[in-house]
Amino acid sequence: MEQRLEEMKRCDKLINSFLLRGHKFVEYACFQYGAYNAAINGEPDANYISDFQYFVFVKSTKSLKSIRTLLDMEHIEDVFIILRTMFEGYLASRYIDEKYEDKLLNDFIFVPQLIARRKVIYQDKMAVYRETKELIEYIQRNPSEMKLGKDKRYFSDFYAYLCNYAHCNFSILDCYLDENNMFTLSGKKDEYLVRILVLFVYTKTFESIVTVDGEDFLDKREEKLCYELVTNANKFLYQQLEYLSQYDFSEKNKDLNKHMKNMFKDMKKSLTEEIGSVKKDFLL
Repeated sequence: MEQRLEEMKRCDKLINSFLLRGHKFVEYACFQYGAYNAAINGEPDANYISDFQYFVFVKSTKSLKSIRTLLDMEHIEDVFIILRTMFEGYLASRYIDEKYEDKLLNDFIFVPQLIARRKVIYQDKMAVYRETKELIEYIQRNPSEMKLGKDKRYFSDFYAYLCNYAHCNFSILDCYLDENNMFTLSGKKDEYLVRILVLFVYTKTFESIVTVDGEDFLDKREEKLCYELVTNANKFLYQQLEYLSQYDFSEKNKDLNKHMKNMFKDMKKSLTEEIGSVKKDFLL
């Protein structure tokens, strides 16, 4: 128990470090290069990838600030709800970067804005202009359709786990009961696990958007600090996910025990994948 408390403190320190570096990055680096170039040249181009990735990063960093407050309040279930959205953002950001083609700008950026403004109606997997009824080529992707690389191996179990909290799912009733099976608002189960999962998702987000070749850092010191932070977080996560992959969850049920262990093993393996420019030889 004492060791887990120390690891929770270490996790909190890493989260705070990510918030510090992330907040600075938003201030000095995040800019709408795609929109700026389109305003000058009259046509959208691949620079919109940066716009979308910066949007995901700013959104995720703001969510991480909220998560830190929720962790202090011991509102663990609400953290899982926000974490699912953060994970979806990471998947989408990685997808548009690695699978880029011009039509993805419509799918991820332009058409969603038109739908939100009710200028385009999306129904039965078809998008049409509201006034002219003209059909638009548009694909609305589910998170499962955007998983890439080693994320594929743990995605199904991890996403299903997060969805249990995001939906009104009676399977998580135990989170709202005390030791006497009475309803309570002060439950604080899985304090250690939730921190590991938050750090896992945000590290991947930060690594794939910030620590990449060609990114403009404030200075060499800031660049070094960002790369060191990603390295340290990956090392820490690798150790903790190894521990979780050996943990016995059979008190709940044997099938869940198998799935949870396999999920953590696959999450650990995914850390060795270089999704940015941080070399992962220290994990091999």
